[in-house]
Amino acid sequence: MSQFAKFRDAYIVQPRSALLAFDFDGTLAPIVATPDEAQLDENIYQPLHALGELTDIAIISGRPTDYLRQQFTDIKAEIIGNYGRSEQLSPELQSLLHELFDRARNELPSSIFVESKPSSLALHYRNAPALEPEVIHWVQIQERKHSLSVDHGKSVVELAISDDSNKGKVLRRLAQGRTAVLYAGDDLGDISALKVLQQLQVTTCGLAVISEQTPLELSTIADESVTRDQLVRYLISLMPEEDDWETR
Repeated sequence: MSQFAKFRDAYIVQPRSALLAFDFDGTLAPIVATPDEAQLDENIYQPLHALGELTDIAIISGRPTDYLRQQFTDIKAEIIGNYGRSEQLSPELQSLLHELFDRARNELPSSIFVESKPSSLALHYRNAPALEPEVIHWVQIQERKHSLSVDHGKSVVELAISDDSNKGKVLRRLAQGRTAVLYAGDDLGDISALKVLQQLQVTTCGLAVISEQTPLELSTIADESVTRDQLVRYLISLMPEEDDWETR
């Protein structure tokens, strides 16, 4: 029996005490050239909308919380953006973030997309992969100079200037008191969440949503690797039959 099948058996018994948690980019939304273009996959919308009436859903992402809320306006879900980090910075740190944004725009090639977040700066080199070493070198200089933290993802590196929260810490908090927990992600930032799943004393399932750029480390630690179409089918399989709906 697959790990997802085990999770589904536990979920069906008590869906209201279970948790379905997801990354956003690359998991619920296709990877696109620039972050502003990302939209929730229309095939995922319907099962998420239906499941949100039955169980708890959480979206755990590096995206700003306000952006994510716009994507899930009529889906019942707890939205945790910015990796769970504080999005309120002191004036001094806000000034540093603005300075880093301006410097990145001026010092790095124009083909690097510079994304300003509430407490971090993301440098996307998807459209110019050959520039990865230059981007990494620039980031390392800023990391040492300003004592920042660095997160790596698929064709992106992020400089954070707030606390060290991550998806694993967020998931551990949300998983308290649950009878079954599922997490699906597609990038390096999701590894911490998958590791937390392995430590929980309930039925869990960790899914790696695969693409051409899925990190090997993620696929290795996940219970199963799935395409987004397979993820949709898994979600649909969690939806109860009409006769069972009132009893859950």
